[in-house]
Amino acid sequence: MPLPKTVIVFGGSGFIGRNFVQALADRDIHVIGVNRTGCPISGCAVSLGMDRLHEISDVPNDVVVVNLAAHCYDSSKFKSSQSEILLKNVELATAIYHFCAERDLHEVRLASSLAVYPASLNFFDDGVPVDLNQMPNRSEAFYGWSKRWAEQCAALYQQQYGINTVAFRLSNPYGPYDSTDVNRAHVTPAFILRALSGQPEFEIKGNPNVERDFIYVGDVVEVFLQSLQRRGEHRSYNLCTGTSTSIGELAREVMRAAGVEKPLLSSGAAVSEIVSRPASPTRLMEDYDIEEFTPLASGLRTTIEWYRHELGR
Repeated sequence: MPLPKTVIVFGGSGFIGRNFVQALADRDIHVIGVNRTGCPISGCAVSLGMDRLHEISDVPNDVVVVNLAAHCYDSSKFKSSQSEILLKNVELATAIYHFCAERDLHEVRLASSLAVYPASLNFFDDGVPVDLNQMPNRSEAFYGWSKRWAEQCAALYQQQYGINTVAFRLSNPYGPYDSTDVNRAHVTPAFILRALSGQPEFEIKGNPNVERDFIYVGDVVEVFLQSLQRRGEHRSYNLCTGTSTSIGELAREVMRAAGVEKPLLSSGAAVSEIVSRPASPTRLMEDYDIEEFTPLASGLRTTIEWYRHELGR
């Protein structure tokens, strides 16, 4: 199926959003970008804020809405930010589906999260139905419930309005256009900023044995692009590599990619109750004909190159 003539990207100025909009730039697609403030989004024909959705004129019925929006918070205020994470993410998801219902739009692509899985599961398999009423991991409960709400919205609006959603449960994406503010950065960009800083030591704030699945944003964008050519599907996938890397090894990989050497220091305190949460992308790889994902070392080199350029401006 051909690409749609119009794509509306919510969260177009965010980390994944900027990469996705950039990937759309070489295609004959009318891109409407939506963000919190309404500031211009490079690569979008139209940019506006959430409070100006009524200004979007009639769009063709093959339009696809891509929800990459999420509340950005200060990680140094993690505990106090939890309630706001839930509030803002639930508001965003609800408003986007309400917009689709009002405009009779029927195709949504959703950036969800592996955090929706219950704490009782030791392995996340998107080929097996999941009871989303079971409690998620306590350390990410507010975020997990907010992403669950988006998926529940998807089910409600599919039943009531025939809106089809393909939800991608992301692991830990990294790449260009992520935050350069260490207090708002996820673990990979925070490590890159530490590697490139003038600090003589590399500090890991937490248990270096905690394992996570890190996926390059280019792979994430490629999957979302492929999904634009599919219609009438309502399902969820795990968007991860299926390979876990410890936080300590990630720090070493970042330094190798940056060409720096610093002694590692760790507080040893667990930053999360979840030591490991392996997930399978098998169904995604089969349905989207993916043979392999970008190796961590390669993705880190490209990401670090972008950070060096951005920090040098």
